[in-house]
Amino acid sequence: MKFGILGALEVRDRDHQLPLRSIKQRSLLAMLLCHRGTVAGSDVLVDALWGADAGDAGAGRLRLQIHRLRQTLGAGVPITHESTGYRMRLPGDAVDAWRFEALVRLGRRALGSKDVAKGSDLLRAGLDTWRGPALSGLHDIPLLRLHATRLEEERLAALADRVDADLRLRRHAGLIGELSVLVREYPLRERFRGQLMIALYVTGRQAEALEVYQDGRHILNTELGLEPSPELRRLQAAILSSDPALVTALPPAHVRTRRGRCHHRHDRRASCPVCARRSGTDGRHLTG
Repeated sequence: MKFGILGALEVRDRDHQLPLRSIKQRSLLAMLLCHRGTVAGSDVLVDALWGADAGDAGAGRLRLQIHRLRQTLGAGVPITHESTGYRMRLPGDAVDAWRFEALVRLGRRALGSKDVAKGSDLLRAGLDTWRGPALSGLHDIPLLRLHATRLEEERLAALADRVDADLRLRRHAGLIGELSVLVREYPLRERFRGQLMIALYVTGRQAEALEVYQDGRHILNTELGLEPSPELRRLQAAILSSDPALVTALPPAHVRTRRGRCHHRHDRRASCPVCARRSGTDGRHLTG
């Protein structure tokens, strides 16, 4: 049996989707899944499902909902009662969010081993497990809303890592449309903005890359009274000076770089963006 929380909650037994008609049943299952094999406290579950309205009947109401959930899922999905609450034990690949996190870990491990193409493929496979906003329709419960927010942050971080990998694979032109949408959707996330600036610059669209920077600076100033980060300002300066490091900083994925003396042209007062990227000391600053 497979469970999905990266989108609307769903339960599939092979090709058959099990009905979860009650919002209480859906919410209870989601909270058990979010505890990932640990005990979900009865008090926590009662408060989330009924709040102050539960009263002395809360424990009985919870037992009834657990009974109904067990009937829906069948004996193959054990929900056990423990001293402080309930635990749901599932295999590691039973929940889409767990598969997503495992694929992202493997993808980042591949990137760390310089296998950029494999890392990009694994990150893409992890991101493909998403069907929509995590736990869609269940955000009225604070515990589930917090969990959905955490998953969304993980998704965006994995997406930015995948874009970095694709930049290293010289897929700049194909990334421009995707990054343009991401920058519009997340205007305060400088990593996406920096990635778009690089993709535009490397494909010969220097003026547009600088316009993306100015748009971000305007948004930061207007909404928060802030200036862009030092990393994004350094990227703007590199684009203005047509720094060759912006083109050479992303070697073909199969080439292993060797550490040594820096021979790249750059301001001696600042760290070299190429060497910083290769050494891992500032691995994200060119991409926001």
